[in-house]
Amino acid sequence: MQRVDERGVRREAVGADCGCGSTDRISALPDELRQRILTRLAFKDAIRTGVLARGWRDLWKSRWPHRASVKVRLSSRDAPRRELDALARKPRPRRRLDRFSLVVSNCKLKTSELRGFTDYAAECRVEDLHVEVRNGTRVEGKLNFPLSSPLLARLSLRRIGVISSLYYKGAQPFHALEVIRLHSVSITEVGFKNMMALCPSLLTLNLRACDCDCFFYRPRKRRSLVMPPNLRTVTVAYCRGCASLNLVPVPSLRSFCYSVNFVVAPFFLPSDAALGDLYIQFADSVAELHNTKKLSNSLPKDLSGLNVLTICCNALEVASRLLSTDDGANGLLPNINLHNLRELQLIMLRMEASNLADLYVFFKTFQCPNLERLFVQLPASSYKPMEGGSIDEVREEPPEDDLDNLLMVKVMNFNWRRSEVQLVSFLLRKASSLRKLLIVSPNVTPPDLPCVEADLLLLKAALANGKIILSESDDITTQPYHSAF
Repeated sequence: MQRVDERGVRREAVGADCGCGSTDRISALPDELRQRILTRLAFKDAIRTGVLARGWRDLWKSRWPHRASVKVRLSSRDAPRRELDALARKPRPRRRLDRFSLVVSNCKLKTSELRGFTDYAAECRVEDLHVEVRNGTRVEGKLNFPLSSPLLARLSLRRIGVISSLYYKGAQPFHALEVIRLHSVSITEVGFKNMMALCPSLLTLNLRACDCDCFFYRPRKRRSLVMPPNLRTVTVAYCRGCASLNLVPVPSLRSFCYSVNFVVAPFFLPSDAALGDLYIQFADSVAELHNTKKLSNSLPKDLSGLNVLTICCNALEVASRLLSTDDGANGLLPNINLHNLRELQLIMLRMEASNLADLYVFFKTFQCPNLERLFVQLPASSYKPMEGGSIDEVREEPPEDDLDNLLMVKVMNFNWRRSEVQLVSFLLRKASSLRKLLIVSPNVTPPDLPCVEADLLLLKAALANGKIILSESDDITTQPYHSAF
């Protein structure tokens, strides 16, 4: 039965007896038309259509007769204009892109040309935008976003500036933007502030080799720092400049990776943050008491939720320094119960007797009863022990508690130094459940070391029964959680 509306158009009657048997008219459309519909949807939504109707299942895999991603490489003087003209000839309305990548090398790129590429990406409602400038390339302009892609979820910039007027009159927030990765980027304090203001949904912020001279607010301006409220992952590595990274207003933080000079560029984490993984590597020592106290006060009060921890030897000595002071046991250190810790990575920039002592103090102080995986990165083979380091005694007794749940140990750059042999011997004695101990060494033949003869005999016995696997090359299948750092 049919009815006619006020415009004379025939419509299907909606009766009580036709609800379950009514035709799905959209699913009855030709594949080409349904693919056009899918091009207007975000990638995840396009996949979900297969759940709603059988006829849409797997159609998303062929939704684009053209590329779902565009990669533009500019490597000659006339390349920018040629590529822009090619993009301009594409039909409108623009079809949506998952990813747009612009890589510039060996050519000069003007502000207007850079703007043309980013405008095109925004017009295509791109989800993943990557702009990279290779070494030796001159780029006059800096990045701006006059148009906002409503679907932009991931932004990656490398060796390019971001102008401070990113927040212009009438600018629309990037509500879908969840990930920002900046590598070797020059950005002003105002530019960073405005970028954060435009990204209320940001979850991941990754900064590497950036110029941070005015990147973050100074300690006296901490109150004016406004970070995205749901930020969960922050990485700051090898950045330059004297600045303070204040994340106190971000209690949602779950992952923090930091590799900068803490003395000139300290960080401040929320005291109530429930971190799941933490990476701390300092270029220089922070053993002076005022620096160790600052570091202790910069960490969350409770670290018992940590699953993965990576620390360097400069951070290891902090615990020893604080515990050696009169007030060291009075709340300076965070919660020392790390009962959820499953993986620990130690980056040993030096490996002297004092460093081994610091490691013993760590295991005594920070209880890790459920530790399963341990990675130890020893100094490279070019490292030379300090004068007398080979005969120094470790002025700290090994911890009495066993590492009963430790299943796997991997030691990199093992060079058969006395302290290194003592470390491996300690692990063999304490890890009763150890399944394998991987040692990567340029020398697979154990030398004679009279000063640690008993420890060396233990290692040789473990080699003979297969508990220790000694190799000159790394096993890429067994890598730490923070290996990508």
